[in-house]
Amino acid sequence: MLLESCTITHVLECIADPTKIRVVASFSNHVDEVFPYLNAILKNIAYVPGAKTITMKKDHRLITIYPHMATIAKADDEEDAKATLCWLQDLINDTWEKRDSITPSYEVHQLLRPLDVYSLLPKKSCKLCGEATCLAFAVGLLQGSRTLEQCPLLAEAEYSAGRERLSELLGATGMLKL
Repeated sequence: MLLESCTITHVLECIADPTKIRVVASFSNHVDEVFPYLNAILKNIAYVPGAKTITMKKDHRLITIYPHMATIAKADDEEDAKATLCWLQDLINDTWEKRDSITPSYEVHQLLRPLDVYSLLPKKSCKLCGEATCLAFAVGLLQGSRTLEQCPLLAEAEYSAGRERLSELLGATGMLKL
C-alpha cells in the first residue's frame, strides 16, 4: 500500500463556485512514484513531471495531486470531499499494486478544454442534445453531465471520426477512464 491515509487539513470556500467548497488534504506518505503509472492509465489528466503534479476531473470536481497532498475544488460538501479522497486513495493504491503490469508514461499531458471537445462536435447547435449550443454540450461532456449518446448527430456517418476521437479522449462513458 503506497498511501495509508488522507487527512483534510483545510476546508475553504470554492473560488469557482460559491455553492461548493475546496479542501486541502495531506497524505501519510509521498505518492509521486505512482504518477507515471496514473498518467499511463487515466484519460484527460494534466501531468507535469517536472512540477510533480497531476490534475484531473472527477465529475464536476477538480483534483490536483502533489507528492504529499491533494486539493479538491468544487466539492459539494465535506462528506463529498471525504468520499472523493477515499476514491483517490483507492485509485492510487490500486494503480500502485498493478504497476508491474503498467508501462509508465512520463509524457506531459494537458486536460481537455471545452474548445478541444467542441472542435470534434458537429457544431450545428441544433439543440437535439438538450443544450442551447454545441459548446455548452462540450462543457457538459467534460463535467460528466452529458454523454456522447446524447448528441444524435454523432451517430451519423458524417461525424463518426469526431465521435471516435471523442470516445478515445473521454473514455467510453465520457468521463475519466481507467
